[in-house]
Amino acid sequence: MEQENTFSDIASEPIVVRPTTSYADIMGYLHRIRITPEVKESVGRRLLAEVNEPYLAKTFSRLDHLSELKENWDGYGAEQISYSVLENLREVLLISENDDWRYWMISPAPNGTLSLQSKHHTASLSVGDDEFSYYSVKNDKEDWADHVKFTPSSFLEIMRRIV
Repeated sequence: MEQENTFSDIASEPIVVRPTTSYADIMGYLHRIRITPEVKESVGRRLLAEVNEPYLAKTFSRLDHLSELKENWDGYGAEQISYSVLENLREVLLISENDDWRYWMISPAPNGTLSLQSKHHTASLSVGDDEFSYYSVKNDKEDWADHVKFTPSSFLEIMRRIV
């Protein structure tokens, strides 16, 4: 059987693709390729989510899908979702718990940002390249802010507070 050579998205050298059947195979592969410890940690976090954390896994998959949208994805001239917007949310996923994503839906916005809407009550967040905004009505009390500097921890804190 001839092996196919491909290029990895996270390694700078060609890799040989083989069927992976065990934990040892995966760990051996991760040790052979040249990636940073941070990337290894995020890969491990993603694999753990895929197996044990269904809400995180679904959110990772949703971001993967949204990253494939091209210009004019809505037929009305919408911008492609910004790479930094997608990375912002991926960073939040890496520090969040499975249940943090239980009540949130993620939608693309025509300006290249992402919007999160609560399934629980009136609450939404908008994620941009460097900033985010949010709006919530809970027990007849409004909570909102525009142009909040984005950090994964500040976003997660607000997300937890307004859900």
